[in-house]
Amino acid sequence: MRTHFSARIPGLSAAVLLATAAFPAAAHHSVAVFDMSKTISIQGTVEKWLWANPHSWLYIRVMKPDGSQEVWGFEAGSTGMLSRNGWNAADMKPGDKVTVSGAPSRDGSHISLLNQVQLAGGRALNAGFGSIPSGPPPGAAGASPPTAPR
Repeated sequence: MRTHFSARIPGLSAAVLLATAAFPAAAHHSVAVFDMSKTISIQGTVEKWLWANPHSWLYIRVMKPDGSQEVWGFEAGSTGMLSRNGWNAADMKPGDKVTVSGAPSRDGSHISLLNQVQLAGGRALNAGFGSIPSGPPPGAAGASPPTAPR
């Protein structure tokens, strides 16, 4: 009888391990911390641009009306996702002036889910978060064919 019981333990252990492994993966990609019904737009100076996986981060230094400063962090997608939207690691460097829009955190902390960066030269980089894409969906009648990567 003990042999039959001990033969079940590895199978049961594997099932429990697989079931619990799914929870952190689902939570990792959640945007629940951000209020997707709101959009903020902030002007500032690039403090740090982290081109990284699984998420890139843009930190900007913002001058408040009272003369004090604060740093805001904007979470972006992976390097692959951003590349497909026309971004690259050299788009921003510390000291660049930018205007950033995104979905603010629900708790009022200085983080946001990045939606767009307007560079000083006028170029806009869209992350695709927090807004409905313009134009018809890919493959729909009248949709433009995809462009080749640069």
